[in-house]
Amino acid sequence: MSEKQELKLPKTLFEKIIELLSILFLLGMYGFVILNWSEIPDRIPTHFNIMGEPDRWGGKWSVLILPIIATFLFKMMFILSKFPHIHNYPVKVTPENAEKLYRISRKMLITMNFLLTLFFAIGTWEMVNVAQGNEGLGMWYMIGLLLSIFGPMGYYIYKMIK
Repeated sequence: MSEKQELKLPKTLFEKIIELLSILFLLGMYGFVILNWSEIPDRIPTHFNIMGEPDRWGGKWSVLILPIIATFLFKMMFILSKFPHIHNYPVKVTPENAEKLYRISRKMLITMNFLLTLFFAIGTWEMVNVAQGNEGLGMWYMIGLLLSIFGPMGYYIYKMIK
């Protein structure tokens, strides 16, 4: 196993802003639940099929599932983004390309973290909205979620290879 060089790379303004927005979305999820707690029905959808229709229901406290998962994922990806020298890369990491690859990998994780946090926030809103008898986003939510995961991943891996 080859040892990758560890570099201390300061975050860019873009990365700082995206991380701050992610934190605001996390706080917003909890704030939304707290502010709307009395309006949330006792029975809420906890799972949606590919068409965006609820196919599993749970108690009122189930509305906290997505914010809790989002918080856990945010923390894990936030920590992982601080150690780009341990990431896997599609190309060999050399002293010449290490800084570029580390920056791209870190930006990919920060971007994906932001998009996942955003979609978990939308999902939390969707659970409450559908539970209150309103129409949900349908399959567009799932399409957006999948694009937010695989789109940045494909883009940044392409940038690493290029």
